[in-house]
Amino acid sequence: MKLQLEAPLTQEISGVVDAMVTTNRGTDGSLAFHLVVGPADHPQECDRIEFVLGPEHARALFGSMSDWSGPASHGSPPMPCRVGVELNTGSMAR
Repeated sequence: MKLQLEAPLTQEISGVVDAMVTTNRGTDGSLAFHLVVGPADHPQECDRIEFVLGPEHARALFGSMSDWSGPASHGSPPMPCRVGVELNTGSMAR
């Protein structure tokens, strides 16, 4: 699948919030990012988002698998991050 990036994807997104991110690497080389958005001290109130890069895209971003230390990961420690989500509500009505 070839993605075509357009200019709007490079613009900043308003409404950026605090979140935590962890990663898991699959035995096939895929890389899953897990975002937890909301108050860290109340996980039951958090929204969760996952996105996965296939092996070929993970390699394209992070180099060959030999550059990654160790076997498949069972998860990274949570790291603080900032997340912005912009929903295109017009396309949802179609």
